[in-house]
Amino acid sequence: MIDNEGEKEENKKIESLEIINPVSSLATPLREEQDQKGEEEKQSSCQFPTAYTILVIIEILVFILTFIIPKGKYDTIEYSSEKNTFIIKSYNIDDKPEPPTEDTLKKYNIKIPLENFLNGYIKKPISIPGTYQRIENETTNILKLFLYPILGLIESSDISFFLLILGGNINILIEMNALSAGMEALSRLTKGREFLLLCLVFIIISLGGSICGMSEEILAFYPILMPIFLKSGLDGILGAASLYIATLVGNMFSIVNAFSVVLASYSAGISFTQGIVFRSINYVIGIIITILYFYFYYRRIKSDEKRSCCYEVKKSIEDKFLKNEKEEKPDIEKGKTNEDNPLLNKPKENKKKEFTCIQKISLIIFISGFIVVIIGVLVLEWWFEQMASVFFIFGIILMFLLRKGEVKGIEAFTRGAGDFCGVIIIIGIARGINITLEDGKIADTILYGLTNVVQNLPRVIFAALMFIIFNFLGFFIQSYTGLAVLSMPVLAPLADEVNCSRTVVVNAYIFGQSFIGIIAPTGLTLIILQMIGLKFNHWIKFIYPYMIIFFIYLTILIMINSFL
Repeated sequence: MIDNEGEKEENKKIESLEIINPVSSLATPLREEQDQKGEEEKQSSCQFPTAYTILVIIEILVFILTFIIPKGKYDTIEYSSEKNTFIIKSYNIDDKPEPPTEDTLKKYNIKIPLENFLNGYIKKPISIPGTYQRIENETTNILKLFLYPILGLIESSDISFFLLILGGNINILIEMNALSAGMEALSRLTKGREFLLLCLVFIIISLGGSICGMSEEILAFYPILMPIFLKSGLDGILGAASLYIATLVGNMFSIVNAFSVVLASYSAGISFTQGIVFRSINYVIGIIITILYFYFYYRRIKSDEKRSCCYEVKKSIEDKFLKNEKEEKPDIEKGKTNEDNPLLNKPKENKKKEFTCIQKISLIIFISGFIVVIIGVLVLEWWFEQMASVFFIFGIILMFLLRKGEVKGIEAFTRGAGDFCGVIIIIGIARGINITLEDGKIADTILYGLTNVVQNLPRVIFAALMFIIFNFLGFFIQSYTGLAVLSMPVLAPLADEVNCSRTVVVNAYIFGQSFIGIIAPTGLTLIILQMIGLKFNHWIKFIYPYMIIFFIYLTILIMINSFL
């Protein structure tokens, strides 16, 4: 009895010590946090599928369609700069050379100016109207299902190498803390004006989309701007949308974009100046609608961050983009105690990061790379090969400025390049879907079937259906140039039959292609979400009200356009 009572008293002493011991007092919250993580891991098994899974499912579905939809092809015309001749390609018939003249284009009812072929602007074969033919007795090899994603990776090698080199440069800046110091300085300048920063970025990028067709190029800006957005109080969704939706709105109301509205207009047999006032006015309205939508969402998350559409992945996104920004945890959180009085442990005061001369020079060099690239794209018609070369040169300079030796410099570069491997795989699979449509010879059959749907309709209904048709086609063919050369020569002449301007078909094309691009897995959507660390369901939750508003807006616009 005496021993038992002694044990009880000893246990009470131990319990009392645990109460005042800060290490022990943290044990319960720590266990609760571990339990919560365990619950999250259990729930993760039921989460929305990743970008890889979504694209693979679409790839399989499209491949199955190649066995169901009848195969067919339009004849095509292509310019060969090596032989200085047009080449007419027909299924199972030898290629037919034609002289590169205006008469040849008139002969095949092609409304594209001859100089666009001669200067290399139109590189892909374009469809010849009225030449569709069914293809019988050709089967699809089932083993190609596994080949198409690989072919997609090969076809997208230009953008892939650009992203690898860009990622290497960014990680070198991270290693020298240039990005974190620069972002801290910028966040102090924009303090209290966070949403204004988003608006400025949005307007600039949208102008790039409207004037010069900026699209894939925005991938380069996410690693730079996302940390700034996050430090400014925006969430991952707003960061994603500020750049991506900006390019789509810009392309949606393209003014002089050579890759979409100019090419599509010439393919339709009209000048791109037709409808330019209509698009310019609605470009301004589209910007206002989008910024208002962003603003209401911004106010919502500022009042309660838990109302963010991506709140559940907030920490992982911040860990990804602000990994060098994490403040040192107070000693009390680490279980370190003050020997005299453990309850008096206090966090250390945060110190401003020093923005050194080397860091400033490194950032200036990196930013100047973007300036050189933009000038090259606008003036010299550069593409991803030249863009990658510029950043490759600047990457070597940054390695020297890192001042950690050759081995450390190469390691920093390769680690950064490795961060983009997942994104590159997604690009390859998405391109593989387009290759599946082309190789399976069902893209032309789908286009031919759609032309029969819109013939001889009232022009208002014709205009609305054209918008829907380009939404459908754009879901699978997320290439402005590719869809223009495929569809415009075939669909634009249909406007004449319903007493409607061909401008309606051009506008329906840029409206539909850009609108469906907001969610099309075959475009940039999943690539951007993967870069940031968002799931597709996060994006849908954020964007669906905006899409409803814009669908109604664009449908009304295209119907009004049919009377102009």
